[in-house]
Amino acid sequence: MGLTAEQVARETAAQVAARAPEGWTRCVLTGYAGATGGHALSGEYTVPGHPDRLLVHLPDLARLGAVLGASHGWPATVLELTCRPSGAFDLVAFPEGPLHGLDPGSNWTLVLEPDHRPAEPGGTGADHPAVPHPSADPALAVERLHALLRQDAEERGEAAELRPPVTEERLAAVERRLGRALPADLRALYREADGDGGREVLGGYAWLPIGWRADAPDSAPDREWFDWRHQWDKVVFDARPAHTVRRRTAHPGWIPIATTYDGDYIAVDLAPAADGHHGQVIEIGTTFEDGPGLLAPSVTAWLGRLLELPGAEPPDEERQQLVVSTLDDGLTPRTQAVHLNDAPSPVDLAPLATTRLRRLHLNRCATADLSPLAALPLEDLQVGLTAGADLAPLTGHPRLASLAVRADHPVDLAPLRTLPALRALDLSGCPAADPAPLAELPGLRYLALTSPQWDALAAAGRLPTNLAAARLAGDASLSGALDLLAALGTDTSAAVRLSGSQ
Repeated sequence: MGLTAEQVARETAAQVAARAPEGWTRCVLTGYAGATGGHALSGEYTVPGHPDRLLVHLPDLARLGAVLGASHGWPATVLELTCRPSGAFDLVAFPEGPLHGLDPGSNWTLVLEPDHRPAEPGGTGADHPAVPHPSADPALAVERLHALLRQDAEERGEAAELRPPVTEERLAAVERRLGRALPADLRALYREADGDGGREVLGGYAWLPIGWRADAPDSAPDREWFDWRHQWDKVVFDARPAHTVRRRTAHPGWIPIATTYDGDYIAVDLAPAADGHHGQVIEIGTTFEDGPGLLAPSVTAWLGRLLELPGAEPPDEERQQLVVSTLDDGLTPRTQAVHLNDAPSPVDLAPLATTRLRRLHLNRCATADLSPLAALPLEDLQVGLTAGADLAPLTGHPRLASLAVRADHPVDLAPLRTLPALRALDLSGCPAADPAPLAELPGLRYLALTSPQWDALAAAGRLPTNLAAARLAGDASLSGALDLLAALGTDTSAAVRLSGSQ
């Protein structure tokens, strides 16, 4: 018979004590362990008077997670083991799915609706009427393909062995399955060959076979990746030029044609935005989680760019996101995001009026006046407020979707009731004058608060009932995260809580 969780916890507590620094009063170990062996573990000793974290890593914590997972049928387990010099220990464990936060004293993200995805602004509705760009030329595309093949052969000293051409019947069948017509210049390329078999002849990109997207939909990047821990403040930016590519991170009308096998793809866009062209070439994938990039108005033009032909430059510069220490640096009408770091406070936000800003983060600095933001298409704001500043200038803002506020004074939350797009809110860095409005925001799907703030809402009977995710910010235990999870309506009866001694 194998060891029980309590036995492994006792052995682990003994290891903690044996390795402990002098004067320690507590050690907290937190971790994740999957049934197949994957794990992420960390821990630290508390030593009064010692300014630094004294880290500890114990392989047996992974074994403890595996034992818990096996005995309860959990695919993955989150656990927290607290050990004391007396030999006493406390163990808390729960299935990993709803809980994310692995450092001792970490912020815990609680996922209440795992399948919820915030709507992206580009929509999935009917395609805009779109025609190919004048640069799309099937014969010229084939000519440029062969020029790239000659370049590749010269560099390697041998010609590429391409896959056989695609028949007209096969092309038509793929188009039926996609529900969209492929651009003529791309069809012409596939009538030459069905990809390069991984040779990477297209400027370092591997040319994918025609059926890859239609035949293997589970492998295609047409699903939005979303994680509340890292994307609660997600913004999808405009491509350049604006209104050419939908403001989305994935779409079934984006058909991958090449890849570098790193999670990124070159795709033809068969569902462009209002000012785009059918068959324009875009970049999508893991690197482009804030929106696709437009490479060329057609496949023909993209091949010209790979050949570095005159006039084949990208259609416009990359979307502009600035990381600066002053708002005098580089602001243009194209600026979509500004991360302002360590600027003298109060920060004057007036220079932002010349931009089309969608994201503003003030990091380690604060402003006294938010009014310059009222007319901007701002969707994500993370801001510090100086003494006496408030949220009133944001009243009625039509697009603000995510907001984080830091302040040392109570901030009136009443203006939040007037924000129709608000879906995510972080008030963990700010005392609220009256938390009541938080229960009166029907569109709010994410809320981050400290333990005292959550406790105050619960005591007042004002916990929001429509959250898809929540964050317990600050120094929080797994037990505290489970208590909040239960208060927000998730069944936590499967939790393991046991105590013992060496």
